[in-house]
Amino acid sequence: MAELTGLERALKYLRMEQPDKIPIWHQSADLSRKLVGCSWPEFVKDPKKIAQGHIEYVRRFKPDMSGIGTHMWWPVEALGLKFQVLDWIVQPAPYPARKRPNPEIYKRIEYRDPWSTESAKIMKEACHIYTEAVGGEILCRQGWYGPPGMLGMLVGVPEVMRDILIFPEVVFKTLREVMVDYTADFITGCVEAMEPNITNICWAMSQYDWDMCPKEWWDVMAETDIACFTKVKQNIKKKTGKDVPITTHICAPNPALDYIVEKFGHLINEIQYWGPMCPYSLEQAVKNFGDKIPIMTGIDHTRTLLMGTPEEVDKMVKDAIDTARGKCSFALGPGCDIAADTPEANLLALVEARGKYGTYV
Repeated sequence: MAELTGLERALKYLRMEQPDKIPIWHQSADLSRKLVGCSWPEFVKDPKKIAQGHIEYVRRFKPDMSGIGTHMWWPVEALGLKFQVLDWIVQPAPYPARKRPNPEIYKRIEYRDPWSTESAKIMKEACHIYTEAVGGEILCRQGWYGPPGMLGMLVGVPEVMRDILIFPEVVFKTLREVMVDYTADFITGCVEAMEPNITNICWAMSQYDWDMCPKEWWDVMAETDIACFTKVKQNIKKKTGKDVPITTHICAPNPALDYIVEKFGHLINEIQYWGPMCPYSLEQAVKNFGDKIPIMTGIDHTRTLLMGTPEEVDKMVKDAIDTARGKCSFALGPGCDIAADTPEANLLALVEARGKYGTYV
């Protein structure tokens, strides 16, 4: 088999076909900013610098799948969230419900165009530049959290988890009547910004976690997530004429993976999670659903990749590949964005180790 591009490799993985090599996903807003040598205030205001940093990241570290972003707060700016861009961090303003539950906060949330803010327009332009440069070479994982996650960013995750126990009907009314449409329009815009290289819709989820949210609320939240991503998928099919796969980013320390596969398996084309730091081992995931859906995990981005040596990275990659190879459609990936202080040698060691242990032909 001739060597595939990262995009070709990733699409084969998502179709549960055997690529030439096991694909790798990782990305980093922090490292991308460092690569263009500017502070956060400069970075978030300049679409060319945002794009340039992420393009350089792909060129230097050679992931097969990656993405582009700045920080977590701009997606809900249109709904009224204020944030401060400091030299090395982006800090949201204190949440209005932080000290005392207040149902009126939820009742005041109204639909706004998520792409009407300056931040959104900057990001859309950055995405256009980015996909023009690398969108034909790698799979750009663009998307966002569903309605419950977006509401958590707007009101505060601990606050939403608290309020869902006190006045659940108010919280769920806001999710159904405002956040589903807002989030669907936001994610549709994220994916459309990758035109003409629209290859997937990335669904980030965190609330389906044994330690984060009571299980009795999962089904109600799932209803809003399914409504949102069904709408996004329809929007993208209308735009492209294609059923593009839904990739995932299960950003949770103790995710309910069996629930996620059972509840969303008809919609999603992948399970991506933080395997090395999660009670749900890769071995268990391969055994329980490796024959049903592709699995991406295996990179510990908070310990081995960040603080280890290239030799330790090599062992980490080998262990993950030995566990999954030949038993499921597998990709290597971390639990979240790569930290700014991650050694370049360790990122390069990922590709070298994949070449040694994860080449099929």
